[in-house]
Amino acid sequence: MSNVVRAMVDSLNLTLGKFGPSKLARLEHVGFDSNRLRKSLPPLQTLIAFEAAARLKSFTLASVELSLSQPAISQQIRLLEERLGLPLFERANNQIAVTLQGEVLAKVVSEMLARLADTVEEIKTEGGRSTLSVSLLPSFASTWFASRAGQFERDNPNVDLIVLSTVACVEFEHEEVDVAIRWGRGGWSSDLYEEKLLDESFIVVASPQLLKASGPISSIEELANVPFVHDTNYNEWKTLIELNGGDPASLSKGLYFGDSSATIATILSGHGVGVVRDVLVGHFLAKGLLTRLPFEPVRGPLSYYFLCPRERVGRPSIKSFLAWLRRELNSSSSQ
Repeated sequence: MSNVVRAMVDSLNLTLGKFGPSKLARLEHVGFDSNRLRKSLPPLQTLIAFEAAARLKSFTLASVELSLSQPAISQQIRLLEERLGLPLFERANNQIAVTLQGEVLAKVVSEMLARLADTVEEIKTEGGRSTLSVSLLPSFASTWFASRAGQFERDNPNVDLIVLSTVACVEFEHEEVDVAIRWGRGGWSSDLYEEKLLDESFIVVASPQLLKASGPISSIEELANVPFVHDTNYNEWKTLIELNGGDPASLSKGLYFGDSSATIATILSGHGVGVVRDVLVGHFLAKGLLTRLPFEPVRGPLSYYFLCPRERVGRPSIKSFLAWLRRELNSSSSQ
């Protein structure tokens, strides 16, 4: 090493020594290579930026996810490419494509970060409380799940459950959601672990107070004597009426709701009868708040599924949540 270079290194070390740990940490956020003890490994922050950009196929989306500027993401990736001595992205016409070497590295880094997240979650769980965010359909959240959530809390006192109600599809890579329960046919994505929880049927229900006022209802013709409440989310009510020998046109008048929870609440209030999904009213039937009328049910085309990214299934809080769901389902089916 020449005297000039040695003097430059000594000057740099002297300057860095004045920064202190906090300022050095801030330098790392803009790509400063502080990984001096493990020289074969690039800085962790460059790997995080690269993994996000490779997964999202966009520097801009990666910057949004990581709350950094787009130039900062570009700088991190450029540092990583310089450290490795090879390109990780092909850049052309303001678009990027991951190279073959980049795809190999992205897979390894993604798995590494997932294992790191699992380990952190395990440490947090062993050391105290953990948090689990669950995305549910509003109708399912306010009925089946709400009637059982207290039991989960009693069974898992160290897990703080955050319930998010939405009908939108869950984008796990962009949202702070750990698991979801969705209504569909299955087969969402090979990247997701999915487990069918519940099938459902459509049944006719009424409140005890309505039946007390109107008298028993045992035929399709008698349904026309009371208000009929419709849920516009599905047309299975027509199929059920036809299956039981009736004409749907005779019951076309009445209230129409675009929300299953509102439909059920109206029937609970005693305003009328309606065709509902048995999964959503099971606890109301069990408590005697609703009465199932003696008509042949119709099997629903969709089912409820548990969903989460495959790499998260082993997390303690998620394992506990899934085990609790299975127990509740087994308990319900045995009753």
